[in-house]
Amino acid sequence: MTIQTGYAIANIAAIKALAPNQRTDGYTRQAQSDATGNPAWYTFLAASTAKDDNDLVLLPNDNPGNGRWHKNGGAGGGASFGGQIICTSGCTTAGGGSGKAFQFYAPQTNLKLIIQIGFEINIQVDSSAIAVYRWSQEPNTSMTGRESTPIAQLSEGGGNLTITINSTYRWITIFAKNPAKSNYLDGVCFVINGNVITLLGYS
Repeated sequence: MTIQTGYAIANIAAIKALAPNQRTDGYTRQAQSDATGNPAWYTFLAASTAKDDNDLVLLPNDNPGNGRWHKNGGAGGGASFGGQIICTSGCTTAGGGSGKAFQFYAPQTNLKLIIQIGFEINIQVDSSAIAVYRWSQEPNTSMTGRESTPIAQLSEGGGNLTITINSTYRWITIFAKNPAKSNYLDGVCFVINGNVITLLGYS
């Protein structure tokens, strides 16, 4: 995975115009201006066939069969940070742009995040209905590497939290009490725009 540092490319039109040798799988660039005029990070996923919406998903100008730029952070909600949505295979919402985990590319100290609830997800009413966890390795179904205690717990309405990401804990996941599974804490599919995390569904 390569992160382009030192300067940001002008806008999403310039991202779409990058040549094939400038967009290897996992290559990440920051655009100074996204569709809303805010800075945002885009990562090229070589296997993606997601539909181009000229914001969250960008189709390169040479129209490859596979390969899309996916938005994975920006200033739309406030903070700007690099990273990518991962664990996407079980998530069918948001045109394939959602996943059950987020991998940070660099340390973050006291990063403020906002959790908002999408229209289609049903979460049990509870003061600790949402739990945010950090991981010391890529999230997995055996829960190896997940901290035993969530870094934050929120009510079913979401809210604000502050997290610190370091070289040990560089991944996060979000769980919510799923009424369809006896209010069991179930992994949630989500998207990130700026520092806003939107919970979309359980699968």
